[in-house]
Amino acid sequence: MQLYFIRHGQSQNNQIWSESGSRKGRSSDPGLTDLGLLQAQVLADFVHAGQGVKPASSFDEVNGNGIEVTHLYSSLMARAILTGKAVAEKLDMPLYGLEDAYEGGGVYLEDEESGELVGQTGKTQDELAALTDRLVLPAINPEGWWNRPFEPREERIARAKRLLGLLLDRHGGTDDKVALFSHAALFNYFMAAAVGLDQRPAIWFYLNNTGISRFDFNGEDQALIYTNRTEHLESQYLT
Repeated sequence: MQLYFIRHGQSQNNQIWSESGSRKGRSSDPGLTDLGLLQAQVLADFVHAGQGVKPASSFDEVNGNGIEVTHLYSSLMARAILTGKAVAEKLDMPLYGLEDAYEGGGVYLEDEESGELVGQTGKTQDELAALTDRLVLPAINPEGWWNRPFEPREERIARAKRLLGLLLDRHGGTDDKVALFSHAALFNYFMAAAVGLDQRPAIWFYLNNTGISRFDFNGEDQALIYTNRTEHLESQYLT
């Protein structure tokens, strides 16, 4: 299995933080900005261009001709789903939702007076389905898929391991090329899970919006091929 971990396009919360350095006014589950939607479309065009292109060697470690994918997955957060939607529509493929692929902390808001991080409901089954007809939902609480407190840091490695285990159960030992649309903080915990750590690495692995990272899981031959590739974006679209 080749696994492409792809961060979502610029979200409304990303824009707030970039412009103000503040979390004030953030949404518990933001959509994409106009720039984020453009980033997602450019990503979709890039992935589409790589479909069916034969690489120069049997092990194309640089994806010189773009990336080819056979399966699409997304977290259940709107920004990831909307990014995956652009690719799913371009490739005419389903987009499978994964409950464990959410951002660190889950769906929450910060109480502006106390600073407490308060868990929210998350989108309902109908609200998620309304984002795109490409989305195939797992079994979730139809009244709001989150509906729990803020997720503490100590629970995130175990979740990342579950997520990786699920993908390996479905695609390990195959030539499948899997794209997962997810989030920057989770990537750091996923990285820890992939290399067998029990805590997040001390160094932060940065991802740009729609940055692409590739892991190969082929039996004992497991490798991190690259992280945060953004050549599909012109410099003025990098966030």
